[in-house]
Amino acid sequence: MRKKPLALTLGMSLLLSTGVAASGSASASATGSGEQRFQPSVTYDLSVTDAERDAIHAEVEALAGRVKSARAGDGTYDSLSLIGAMLDGSSYDSISRGGTAATAYPFPVSNTETNQYEYDRKVAKLAWVVKLATDLGFPVVVQRQADKYVYAEIGDPDAPEMVMALSHLDSPTASVSPAQLARWRDADGNLGTPGAYHSPYVQDGWVYGAGLQDDSGPTLATLLAAKALLEAGLPLDRRIRIVMGIYEDGGPGTPSTTNTATFQAIPYNSNPSFYDNWAYKNLNREEIPIAGYTSDSRFPVIVGNSGSVTPSVSMSLSADSAKAFRLTGATAGVTLREGDPTLKDIAYGSTTQIASRAIFTLDVAKAGPAERNRFVSAIKAAATSKGWLPAAPRSTPKVRTTITGDSLTLEINTDVAMEMPTPQYGKNAVVWGMFLLAKGLGALKITSTDLQLKRAADGIADLFFRDGVEGEAYLGKYMGIPASLLRNPSNGTPNLTFALMGGINSETPTSFYTDATGSLSMPRFVRSMHVNAADSGQATAAVPAAFQAKGFTIGDLGSPVGAGLYVTHDNPLTALQFGSYQASINRNPKEFADPYSLRDVVYPQGTTGGTLASSFRNKMTAFGAVIPGNERWWHTANERMKVDSAVQMTKMMADGMLEMARYSGPAGAKLMWADMPGLNADRADLDLLDVTIGTYKDASAAVGTSQLGNQALLGATSFNIPMWNGRGNSTPTASAYALGHAPGGVYLPLTDPEYLNSTYVAPMRLEFKVERPDHMSDAAWARFIAGGYGDFQFNILVGDRVVPLAVPAGQSAEKYFSSRISANNRDAIYLSVNLG
Repeated sequence: MRKKPLALTLGMSLLLSTGVAASGSASASATGSGEQRFQPSVTYDLSVTDAERDAIHAEVEALAGRVKSARAGDGTYDSLSLIGAMLDGSSYDSISRGGTAATAYPFPVSNTETNQYEYDRKVAKLAWVVKLATDLGFPVVVQRQADKYVYAEIGDPDAPEMVMALSHLDSPTASVSPAQLARWRDADGNLGTPGAYHSPYVQDGWVYGAGLQDDSGPTLATLLAAKALLEAGLPLDRRIRIVMGIYEDGGPGTPSTTNTATFQAIPYNSNPSFYDNWAYKNLNREEIPIAGYTSDSRFPVIVGNSGSVTPSVSMSLSADSAKAFRLTGATAGVTLREGDPTLKDIAYGSTTQIASRAIFTLDVAKAGPAERNRFVSAIKAAATSKGWLPAAPRSTPKVRTTITGDSLTLEINTDVAMEMPTPQYGKNAVVWGMFLLAKGLGALKITSTDLQLKRAADGIADLFFRDGVEGEAYLGKYMGIPASLLRNPSNGTPNLTFALMGGINSETPTSFYTDATGSLSMPRFVRSMHVNAADSGQATAAVPAAFQAKGFTIGDLGSPVGAGLYVTHDNPLTALQFGSYQASINRNPKEFADPYSLRDVVYPQGTTGGTLASSFRNKMTAFGAVIPGNERWWHTANERMKVDSAVQMTKMMADGMLEMARYSGPAGAKLMWADMPGLNADRADLDLLDVTIGTYKDASAAVGTSQLGNQALLGATSFNIPMWNGRGNSTPTASAYALGHAPGGVYLPLTDPEYLNSTYVAPMRLEFKVERPDHMSDAAWARFIAGGYGDFQFNILVGDRVVPLAVPAGQSAEKYFSSRISANNRDAIYLSVNLG
């Protein structure tokens, strides 16, 4: 890398200033226990105001197309609405069944009986998407090949920078295996109806169909989010591009770099891991965004992939064999929910669930009626104090006790199925049950010395439900881990999550205790986003002692670290998206009740598998689609999403898009090839450079008034542009990012011949945003614009010396200087210098 720090100043005879709009950042509430809420060290001043957010949300509501009941194609809904598009989109059979990778341009997808004529199926859905985007009024709709991605774009075509939402319209074969097909229900509730998975419908507040949550539905939501912004007409500095791929959940295989080279030369070429990304980046060499997100995971922000380890937590209860209230059986599964026969199918998705149902069976032969009654009464009282009882009308009770002969059963149904990667969102039925058992046994004055079950119940309750609160207990808060190691200091990502009994993958309850073994044994799914083994080892070293002190044994944790990062933990994009998410839900807590109730424990996090963001190094995250507190329906029969959730996610997506589309500093830029001494034209490509929304920093403080003479400073920026060691098609570990230019680091080594030959990169077009001063009248601003913006000039600050950028003799100034005015913001102008 050759760092090229430049301080570019823009001055003129009239004092003007630059900058982003006033901050609209939201403040988060403190934790329920009165503790100070964790604050990430990297923050972002939001530009979207409350009034703008209200306008966006109103446009989304106008586009929502809510219906109580509908079937795809029945004519009862608006096809140009959000719900209508989700229904129509899922009516296309876009299961990715694979095939053979083509070897020659334009690399068409194979079309065979084996893959059920995938080319034809994908072409049909993409043609529909082109028509949808066109009918919605997008000014730019592009498709390069009939069987590959489509994109739509809004914003000033002359804007030098672009932000992007990149998602996918297909679904995996996992959701249509023979076993899954037998589970799919049609709109009438019938099982096994042919084609049920692509016959979507709306019923009881849910939209059903393959891809509704992963990821056809969310992908179309990004399109409708951009449509809402188009209708709202709010100011943008950057263009917004919505890219809709169709091969994320499977594909024909990525053509080799050798095959790619037969039709075009790509400097420093390497292959992305997803066919959609290959088609966008390598086949068509499309523009790389300066920032973006994919809607293919969870809110609030996914920064990378987590590492994992699954030790078991166990305790022998054999000493209880002759005692009253001994445990004789314990199973865990998916919660029951009155009137929802398909809920059980969530267990067959792409990741395991946390136990949302638990059944504990106790032997009460040696307990008299009074003891039994006190035990049950204590459990009911504790459940009532937590709001779990009484049950609402026509609902499954969350807590139920029954006594049959000498057997007492405690059944927990949390009502919401929560997935293993997010245990901090609570609703763990095993933990709830242990908490209630501890209360019931405690009411009988039974101690942990008297009964091993009481010891186990006390231990689990203390480790995971202290003070009756779940949340950060699942990050190891009460396991002896130093507080400084619970979250990443930059963005708040949990370093470790502990999902007790997180392996639920069947509707049949899983046993975690049998009378025959006498041993309580619960798997604990641990996910890690630690940046290095030293920190991870220090954290995990404390955990066994915490469990052993409660009488448990636990398997080896090792020192798991994060598997790879989409963006560095200190990337301002994460802070932007997290701040935007918080502002969205805080603006209307009643509407966003589920995520608002979890606001004290929700932070950026890692995920369990790769997404399209993995091929846009340090420029893209996952932002949506699963909202905290909602159920995750991926890769399984009867995939669905709440209508309300679909509207909520679209609002959050639109808010995040607008925030990304505004400059966070005084300037933006476009990197272009040019023939200049010392400039490496091949590397003048965002895919090869570490350029983010935070690259062009405000440098006005470095410019003294004496350095500009009679010129007044309008704006200044400084920047460093490091070169990647290759194309941004991978997800480096935090350690690789930390190494920088050193061997194994993400940047070009300082011993590389390109560095030694003093090659560099720099923006060929640098643009300053100049906003109208508050004191300037409409007439004065109009005169200023009509007069060519006054006698402005660009300068480079070299040390303490200001060097004007002059037009070469005999050249036209229009070749080097340009301007634009946004159609949506008449109070700002953009002045550019073409450095090349």
